[in-house]
Amino acid sequence: MTEIDLPRFDEFLAPILRFASDGKEHDLSETIEEMSRQFNLNEEQRNRLMPNGTRTYIYDRISWAITYLVQAGLLIRTGRSKYKISDEGKNEAKIIPERVRYTYLEKFPSFVEFIGTKRNKGRNKPNYQKEMKEPESTPDEEIAEIFKKRDKILANDLLNVLSNVKPADFERIIIDLVLALGYGKNFEELANVLGQPNDQGIDGEISQDKLGFDKIYLQAKRWNRNQTVGAKEIRDFIGALTIKHAKKGIFITTAKFSKEAIETAKKDSDHIIILIDGIQLASLMIENMVGVREIQSYSLKEIDKDYFESL
Repeated sequence: MTEIDLPRFDEFLAPILRFASDGKEHDLSETIEEMSRQFNLNEEQRNRLMPNGTRTYIYDRISWAITYLVQAGLLIRTGRSKYKISDEGKNEAKIIPERVRYTYLEKFPSFVEFIGTKRNKGRNKPNYQKEMKEPESTPDEEIAEIFKKRDKILANDLLNVLSNVKPADFERIIIDLVLALGYGKNFEELANVLGQPNDQGIDGEISQDKLGFDKIYLQAKRWNRNQTVGAKEIRDFIGALTIKHAKKGIFITTAKFSKEAIETAKKDSDHIIILIDGIQLASLMIENMVGVREIQSYSLKEIDKDYFESL
């Protein structure tokens, strides 16, 4: 199974076709329920969200499996998220193996046309296995993975920049990020409470709410990305939290944390400590549009079912 322990989208092809072989109309929700039962999926597996956070992996994979079966002519769309088996599908359901892969559908001309595979015109029997790369993910998953890889490269480049900025510039970056995350009132306030920057970084208390009732102690260290923050630095940080009577702390660094440092933070039962290393810092900046800009955007569309129902 992919995505750690979930069925691939094409693992649903044969089970869905057999499920529809009763000739009745079925909808997406009952198909998800039936497939979850057949594959013994627990609640966590069923509710696991894709990176975009808008739909679950199971919803996406079963939706695409149904789409591919429709394009192969084995299922027929009958309404909003509804389908039933076709005559060709009934015949296929009797002979389809227990489990099939994506390329099994290549024997159906309508499916080949749908995915845009070009046949070898010079042969009587095209070798589809060589022509078509068998995908392991749905199109939506592939798009999400491409963006994930792109952001990973960007985060690495951004971290290189962060490791070499001037102390005053690093302070500005951290303040901009803290504001983007919803902490503090304004730039001037944060600049005052975080104190003067130095070669090692900045520290101070920030407000978790607009009225300033809940305080968080923040420390940000601008180190070389190849350096390691050890347990000693975390113990010093915990000591600072105790002195300031702060219950929550955020330790940010452009470097990385040692295992001992992470364990030290976890074992401190008196405080809630969040550790943000260089890559996480860069990722947060990307997510909150700090130090990066949009150069191109892609808009994914789907059928507006409400529009058609309102006609």
